[in-house]
Amino acid sequence: MKKPRLFYLDLIRAVALCSILIIHFNAAVTGYFTYPSKLFGSVLPFGIYLGDFGSSLFFMVSGAALAYTSKDPLDLPAFYRKRAKAVYPMFWLAWCIAFSIRFVTKPGYYAGAKTASLLLTLVGLDNFAVAAGWVAQDFACVGEWFLGTILFLYLLFPLLRAGLKKHPVLTWCAVLAVSLPVHRMGWDSRLVAIHLPEFLLGISFLTWSRRTKVAVLAAALGFLATPLTAYDSKITCAVFSAAAFLVLAVLGSRIHWAPVQNVCALLSRYSYAVFLTHHVIVLRLVEHFDLSTITRRDTALLFGVYLICVAAASAALYWLDGKIRAGAAKLFCPA
Repeated sequence: MKKPRLFYLDLIRAVALCSILIIHFNAAVTGYFTYPSKLFGSVLPFGIYLGDFGSSLFFMVSGAALAYTSKDPLDLPAFYRKRAKAVYPMFWLAWCIAFSIRFVTKPGYYAGAKTASLLLTLVGLDNFAVAAGWVAQDFACVGEWFLGTILFLYLLFPLLRAGLKKHPVLTWCAVLAVSLPVHRMGWDSRLVAIHLPEFLLGISFLTWSRRTKVAVLAAALGFLATPLTAYDSKITCAVFSAAAFLVLAVLGSRIHWAPVQNVCALLSRYSYAVFLTHHVIVLRLVEHFDLSTITRRDTALLFGVYLICVAAASAALYWLDGKIRAGAAKLFCPA
């Protein structure tokens, strides 16, 4: 029996999605912060980068969603097949479309990419590989570094889930003892380790008592009130995002207005398609403007056009993905 949707997870995912949409628009329209922002800021309180905040919320809500939908006992082959089906078909479809357009309209764009790195594209690690410094240039088109990070976290989910069921405190201690030093030393290019506790928080959240949630929120707020917040921006962001996650979860449990619930559910449903399309679109849109002279009014109009284009492209990608999946099912699994 399918479990009912948890609105607060849709709400948190919608907040994360809006953060990512805004920051990538702001980055593109300012020439990656070469010019002053004319519409949105890029920094939250405590000097937290808006993009990091959105990503952190996504990692937390991903952990919570997996913990909520996973069955006992966890069938590992079935779990990984389901994750692969959720990630790869739409990613490959979006990549083929974006790559074809860029390859034809910008000849020579991928001249510096090694053919062997197509394997990284096949497994969704292309943008991650560039961000991590594995390769100088890849065939990266869609997905961002985020996709590679979440794939690593998916691999660890069964182990983390089992640890929390048997020894929750020990699991948390082990994760913090490993992830924080790895992050500080930069062995993972600061792309995975710092997000492991965020992912674990999402998995843990569903089993926490009200008292535990209050204690975690108090600890997070206490940390943010100390001078340590200037010590490491990524750690500060993780703590700030944890506090935001807890607050949004409480707010979500108290919002019962159907229009808000429906909008958040809609954004949640299309979030992966938006994630795959938005950056490609905004980069193409800003090519036609002089970013040093664009006015605030035109920036606002461009943001509106950007949202319309992303919505249309994401809906089309979602629809096409569904049609291809249905066709493949009939082709390979005839009745």
